[in-house]
Amino acid sequence: MKSFLKTFFAVVCAFVFILFFIFFFFIGGLMSSGEKSPSLQANSILNLTLKGEITDRAYNNPFRNISPVAALTGSVDDASTIGLYELKAVLKHAKKDEKIKGILLNIDEVQANPATLFDVRAALIDFKNSNKFIYAYSNSTPELNFAINTVADKFYINPLGDCEFDGFAMQMDYYKGLMDKLGIEYKVFYVGEYKSATESFRRTDMSPEDRLQRSALLNSIASNYLKDLETSTKISLDSLQHLQNTLAVMTATEAVKYGLANGVKYEDEVMDEIKTKLGYKKTDDLNMISYNKYNEIVKAETKKSKEQKIAVVYAEGVINDSKSDDGVIGGKAYTKILQDIEKNKDIKALVLRVNSPGGSAFASEQIYHYLKKIKAKIPIVVSMGDYAASGGYYISSISNKIIAQPNTLTGSIGIFGMIPNIRKAMNDKVGVTFDEVSTSPHANFFNLINDWDELETSKVQKQVEFGYSIFLDRVSSGRNMDTAAVNKVARGRVWTGQDALKIGLVDELGGLELAIQRAKEIAKIKDAEVVEYPKSKSMVENIVSEILGDKEDAQSKMMKNLTPQVLYFKQLEQIQSLGIYQYKMPYDLKIR
Repeated sequence: MKSFLKTFFAVVCAFVFILFFIFFFFIGGLMSSGEKSPSLQANSILNLTLKGEITDRAYNNPFRNISPVAALTGSVDDASTIGLYELKAVLKHAKKDEKIKGILLNIDEVQANPATLFDVRAALIDFKNSNKFIYAYSNSTPELNFAINTVADKFYINPLGDCEFDGFAMQMDYYKGLMDKLGIEYKVFYVGEYKSATESFRRTDMSPEDRLQRSALLNSIASNYLKDLETSTKISLDSLQHLQNTLAVMTATEAVKYGLANGVKYEDEVMDEIKTKLGYKKTDDLNMISYNKYNEIVKAETKKSKEQKIAVVYAEGVINDSKSDDGVIGGKAYTKILQDIEKNKDIKALVLRVNSPGGSAFASEQIYHYLKKIKAKIPIVVSMGDYAASGGYYISSISNKIIAQPNTLTGSIGIFGMIPNIRKAMNDKVGVTFDEVSTSPHANFFNLINDWDELETSKVQKQVEFGYSIFLDRVSSGRNMDTAAVNKVARGRVWTGQDALKIGLVDELGGLELAIQRAKEIAKIKDAEVVEYPKSKSMVENIVSEILGDKEDAQSKMMKNLTPQVLYFKQLEQIQSLGIYQYKMPYDLKIR
């Protein structure tokens, strides 16, 4: 009885806490919604202090970056996200705003991939065309941040600040040795010698093909980076490479010495310099407005409703067969979105913003199918972000036009499948043995303890080859290319956007704004309201969803019952959501 009462009261307390939690955020939301829009004073500075990850759109989900491993290790990343399109809209608005005299830039704690950072750099350069100034301040400067900070009229680093200027590297982790020790054998099926996603489980080092494509990608990114630095700093390419090779720039004073920064100062000293520039007295407070508050002003002033609409669908994250989430392209959810767009007669064009390494072959095909139905009625333009590879390229290929950034990673036209055999591991390491009865010799075909025979292996390989032929057909049809020509640039190889332009996989280089403009041109409309999909959830909606969950919300359920034992099953669940056959990029985009 005592045990029952303890459990009962624990459940009641938890329920009351949840209700209080929801009520707190609900009331907070109502109070914030009743507040007036922030006001902007004359002679102001936009404080562009960016913290968190720059994603295609901002997410209001405090649970977004919570993973089982992070929860167990205490390394939960609760950083907010910054929407790239919103950020560029803010800079465009500030460029014309007479009350904004300049920008104070601080990107110490920002996270972004090369294509995104170079996009931000271009937007900052465009801002400077208004003859307004940019001051950049940094406590420490990672390598890629130099590309942004050197755009500024003045770039100052804290006197004790660290710098990284040593070139770029991409590293691959290989698990074959570990799997061999554990007694786990992976059956690997793939088409395309460059489809190196499977190499982690079948090799202990890079294949020559993977080394070739990685080197080409990295050299392309490094080349663009150094050219941008040369333009901003007037330091020659040879000198920049020499600085990298000799590790000459590791401190703030060294960055100043070699011309990568203008000086060493503390933040208050930078503020004083800006005050002097704008004619303030030293005792005056500098009129500054934060990015978030200024973003509210921009939204309030630019929100207009028009009869004609352009749908912008953000396809960001891995493609899976189940539901959608922030940063995940759920096949079921996205096909529903596309069906709604097809039925909406006010929508005159679709811009598909793809920032995905691919994933499930089945889900990619379903999304492709509904995009094809939309294309029969209205034009589709694809805008590629940091990557639009494999399944990401699969869903892009149906469009009227593809626009990518120079450093977008795209292509990876190929397919693979991986199925582990854990029988030996369970036998030798755990002591679990198996026996079975069946009505036919292959009844346990896809079982994780199946000892594959030649017939089963050949059947799966044929299925993978069939999936590759479908992929080639989709690209050939969408790009109006001969199948043999597509195969020549396919075979799993990843290309940068600028290289993809040369081989016909991309039509033009640029960002989302250019894609929207091209969509208007093809649809023959001058002006239209941009409507974004999936619909953004408020923080309250995200919290309620995560707490209450639903029958398909495995992540939410698992977080409520988190134990070390569940990690293994979570990993299996993730693999299952992607399907056996995957159109997925060979590796994650991690450059250091």
